[in-house]
Amino acid sequence: MAILLAWVTFLAGGVYAWVWIPAACGTLALSARVGQRYASNDRFGLIEGMLATAALTIAAQVVPLPPALLNTIDPQALPLRSTLWLMSTTDLAALRLPISIRPQDTWAALGIFVTAALLFWSSRQICSAGGTGRIVRGVAIMGLVASLAAIIQRAQSKELLYGIWRPLDAGARPFGPFVNRNHFATWAIMACPLVFGYLLARAPAAREGQRLTQRLVAAAEQLGSMRIWLATSVCLMTLAVLISTSRSGVVGLVAAFVVSALLSHRRQKETRRWMAFQAAMLVAVVLAFANFGALMGRVDETLAPVARERGRRAIWKDTQQLISDFRITGTGAGTYGEAIVGYQTSEPGYAIGQAHNHYLQLAAEGGLLLSLPVILTLGTFVRLSKRRLEDVSSSNHLVRAGAVAGIAGALTQSLWETGLRMPANAMLFAVLAAIATYTPSPRGHEERS
Repeated sequence: MAILLAWVTFLAGGVYAWVWIPAACGTLALSARVGQRYASNDRFGLIEGMLATAALTIAAQVVPLPPALLNTIDPQALPLRSTLWLMSTTDLAALRLPISIRPQDTWAALGIFVTAALLFWSSRQICSAGGTGRIVRGVAIMGLVASLAAIIQRAQSKELLYGIWRPLDAGARPFGPFVNRNHFATWAIMACPLVFGYLLARAPAAREGQRLTQRLVAAAEQLGSMRIWLATSVCLMTLAVLISTSRSGVVGLVAAFVVSALLSHRRQKETRRWMAFQAAMLVAVVLAFANFGALMGRVDETLAPVARERGRRAIWKDTQQLISDFRITGTGAGTYGEAIVGYQTSEPGYAIGQAHNHYLQLAAEGGLLLSLPVILTLGTFVRLSKRRLEDVSSSNHLVRAGAVAGIAGALTQSLWETGLRMPANAMLFAVLAAIATYTPSPRGHEERS
């Protein structure tokens, strides 16, 4: 699994088909292998059923429909196509067309979604059999390397990926392995609290009655190689998000750490020293290296008045009009960049590839037809993860809390960005969801190492 995550993460976040298609094939092979090995662990359940429903809904968007039926469920389907394709509605009415205005993009979105769903299922089986620690350590190593790459690249070139590769995307702002700093921030927002939770879960129990010097010596003895590089990984990921000057990334990361603290409060007595130590390290690293001037400049841009036809609010206004016309079925998963052209009044002279709000983009591409299964899936996840977190005696309780915090941070950032569309982020999101919801197997064990 670590190889799959590393493949999509370090090759432009998996944004290109030549990266995510091999990852999809690898995930399918992993699922087959895991299914044979752990067939009795935590079998197909409600949340998997909801994911399957969402996948079938996306697949339905590429099925050609009779013109009369398409016009009934999508009255604006032909007018939008007429605008985009420069064809008369009379000619279009003679064709059998799908709901999706660009089926190839919807097929790609379906492939990425199914890949993430399969990885979610496989990860649950692996975690159920005691593999949580191996997964988190792999994420920690990737976070360490990706953050170092981002920090070094930021100092050398802001246009080239890894300082040598120019992305194909128009207006790309490479940062680390990703073609967009906000997409990197999405990955780090999820990985950082997960690794932090793992670090806290492996902290030694507090010993009452010891002197301060004895406690300091005991803490120093516990700073073995694993804990020091886990702590370093958390510090570097936090620093990289700040250096990226991604405003949504900073907000999402703060939200993730707040949720992590709230969910970990029941175990805080055992981990108070380590939380204080990590906080001190974070403050030291941030004060030493973070570029607060650049970050505050980005904040000033947010607060500064913007022309009515520019900025996120203008994009959201155009998106709301698109949603209004396609409220039932949407325009097809993955088609926002194509569909918004017919409604664009914002950012004149620029192509808008995303809605800068994942929830609005979901509504525009999927309508109620896709939004409802996604909402039900999210509700099922919240209920199931809450049930798992109630077991505070579990050695992996803090790891679960970190996974939930990472998901909460990514969902918070999604109010301004659509980073979860990236295959690397979608796959990491699936892994975190699996860690948060898996059921320990009676034959397995919860790894402590």
